[in-house]
Amino acid sequence: MMNKKKFLILLLLVLAFGLAACSSDDGGDYGFEELFVGDFARPGLHDKDGKPYVLLQENETTGKTIDVLDHGAVPDDPDHDNTQAFKAAIGSAEPGDEIYVPAGKYYFKTHASTIGGYYSHIYLKKGINLRGEGESLVELVSAFQPEMNENYNTSVITTLSGYSVISNLTVTSATPNSALPDPNDSNLNTDVFTAPKYGITVANGDPLEITQNVYIRNVTVERFRRMGVRIVSSRNVVVEECTFKNAVDLGGGGHGYGVDIQGRGHDANDVGLTIDCLFNVVRNSRFVGPYLRHGVIIQYYAHNNLIENNSFQNILLDAIDLHGEDEFSNEITKNEIINTRAGAAIGVGNSGATHDASGPNNFIHDNDIIGGARGIDVILGSEKTILFNNRISNLANPNATGILLTNANGSRVINNVIENMTGENSIAIKINYSYYPLNPARGIPDGYVIKGNTLRNIRNGVFIETKTDNFVLEDNAFENVSGYEVLDDSPSFRLPGISDEVIEKKGNFLLPTDNNFITSEAKNTVQSQKNMKLKTSVLEPEYNRMIYAKFNIRGELTPDVKNVYLTFAAKSKDGPATISIYGSTNYLDWSEDTITWNNSRLHEEKLAKVLLQDGEYTAVHIADFTFPVVGQEFKTYYINITDFVKSVQGDEFTLILANQLVQEMYMEVYSSKQTAQGMTFGLIFTKD
Repeated sequence: MMNKKKFLILLLLVLAFGLAACSSDDGGDYGFEELFVGDFARPGLHDKDGKPYVLLQENETTGKTIDVLDHGAVPDDPDHDNTQAFKAAIGSAEPGDEIYVPAGKYYFKTHASTIGGYYSHIYLKKGINLRGEGESLVELVSAFQPEMNENYNTSVITTLSGYSVISNLTVTSATPNSALPDPNDSNLNTDVFTAPKYGITVANGDPLEITQNVYIRNVTVERFRRMGVRIVSSRNVVVEECTFKNAVDLGGGGHGYGVDIQGRGHDANDVGLTIDCLFNVVRNSRFVGPYLRHGVIIQYYAHNNLIENNSFQNILLDAIDLHGEDEFSNEITKNEIINTRAGAAIGVGNSGATHDASGPNNFIHDNDIIGGARGIDVILGSEKTILFNNRISNLANPNATGILLTNANGSRVINNVIENMTGENSIAIKINYSYYPLNPARGIPDGYVIKGNTLRNIRNGVFIETKTDNFVLEDNAFENVSGYEVLDDSPSFRLPGISDEVIEKKGNFLLPTDNNFITSEAKNTVQSQKNMKLKTSVLEPEYNRMIYAKFNIRGELTPDVKNVYLTFAAKSKDGPATISIYGSTNYLDWSEDTITWNNSRLHEEKLAKVLLQDGEYTAVHIADFTFPVVGQEFKTYYINITDFVKSVQGDEFTLILANQLVQEMYMEVYSSKQTAQGMTFGLIFTKD
């Protein structure tokens, strides 16, 4: 038998070997080590000082096994509410006990707890485990009243303290297959409220305590609205050998996520506090589309989490999404991602709502990305991202990008393999300029290292729109490239200047009374997103879109007002497109709650082009605005429409925004519902 001293020596040798192996991935000759300076700078399961973090031992069942049937639970009866039976069973338990659920379907209609703002059928106390007889044998079926799911944070299982194991069961709801959403519409929020918001919630119930040590194993989660597993301000939560599928809402606003790992919210930096969100793991799990918007989301300063060895298939948007809310030092490794249908397989940074950049040192390595629309996107200021030893192959989109980097200074793209991308406009590695309106030179790519990559059987290799001298591009291998291998410093690039349209205007701000967009894709459907769409396309007549906004300026045009600006935050994703702005003083009988393609006026029947006259209604051209640069970033612009506004005889008018030039481009504009500071659609009345 090995004595204690020999065991300790062996353990130290194993740890030393492990760290050495890790350092070959973390740095070696590629310079990653210089990025890992500072608190929590080393990615993945490493502590503040960069030392390996060892996950806590899961809570063991050392006491009683409590059968829910002994407390009045009734399986396989849709009319029976099992909430009180499970509550009684849990109430009788002490730390170390487990709640056992025999085979059957158990229906739940009411909530056992409202602690922490979550209305939950099952509330687990600290130290209590919940075990079913089998993942396919036990179903916990949520049947809240629809108004509960619509108006409250409903959850099937909630723990706000931790030290629990949840295993061997399925979490679902009484939502039929016929109520599942259109799997290809990322803009439509459904009105299916038979499903709870969350499947399993792990959150912090006391900011002075740490919520930690929850293992969720061999659990299927489906038929939820927002998130299958929601991990908030907690740590050491392990999700393993689980399956996520069949969300009932894929629209914006946080719907259709398999696993969500997050801090408290926007601008809430809790790093180092008891409510910090770190050391969480998702591994060996399956995320099955098409009814998932995202597979795994990490957001709101969550850091040093690990996403490892999972399978993602047919996810709608970014299968793994670092959501553009300052999340940093997360590790994403050894995942297989197949056929992400509309987004990237892995996204770092996000252009929606209040999102923008992810934090530094997110380490994405040894993943296998097969098929789908795009490979890996790193955008919107997500600097010092590490992409190492990933394989990206067979992207299906003819315009696909294997790796896209926009405003990702200091990032490393090392030893990746990108192959079998032959679409006419596909590019293996694309590095874009990013526009900073008041300092255009700031957006020139800087500090990148693109080294040791293999690009095989591809249309185009490396596109670099422009770059500084602090840029490494070397030792990349190109095999069977039918287009260019490297297009360095694109000859078409011209550094944009500063124009009056990007300089902030200050004055009295006025929201529209109504604003919305219409689309030929859904001619009789009222749109409900914060992002309004613009597109005029002959090639894709089903995707024609334009924007309407109605204003009442009563009392705004005082004698000291000199200028009136239309302000909006917008982006053009496909080219330097132009938004044409038109005004009408007699088309006023419409509402944002009812306007559709078919019932709106002053546009052509099939194209989103403005008509100057449509029966009794008339419009005039006011101005044209051309985006200074293409990109994923929303920027705020100010368009002078003073002459038109001062010419209006009454108080009301309608503005119509369209791509009148039919440029086959795609644009988005934030609506008045967008609450991000300085990005809301409206008018500004200035005195200068």
